[in-house]
Amino acid sequence: MILTKKHKQRMPTLLCYFSLLLVVFTWATYSRSAEFNQNSNELLVTPERCVALRQGQTCYQEVVFSWRQSQKGNYCLINLLTKHILKCWQNTEQGTFNLDFQSTQSTDFVLRAEKQEIDLSKTQITVSWVFKSSKRPKSSWKLF
Repeated sequence: MILTKKHKQRMPTLLCYFSLLLVVFTWATYSRSAEFNQNSNELLVTPERCVALRQGQTCYQEVVFSWRQSQKGNYCLINLLTKHILKCWQNTEQGTFNLDFQSTQSTDFVLRAEKQEIDLSKTQITVSWVFKSSKRPKSSWKLF
């Protein structure tokens, strides 16, 4: 590719914007991980948002749960919508879990001590959509 004088003049500006974007992204990632390390009782999910194309469609996304507690113990990760236990850990104070998330609605997840009903930490995967569904149904035929 041949760069003209005009393109060469714009290159430093583009590099500056790209560098700034990279710094902001790195800072956001670092601040989130630093936040996790400072709080001894935490449950995080990454990413926190799942986006479907249209309202009402199932959103599919692989998410990672990370948690940490101040004391070793037996802990379970639970889907509050279905009351389903996703995974339990024995005699540990931290853990991770990968989940193939599939839902049409936002879902809360909690970390509980095994065989107890007290939520130690809570997080949510928010389901959103690009387009809202139209209120009128589409007909399969049209009048001309």
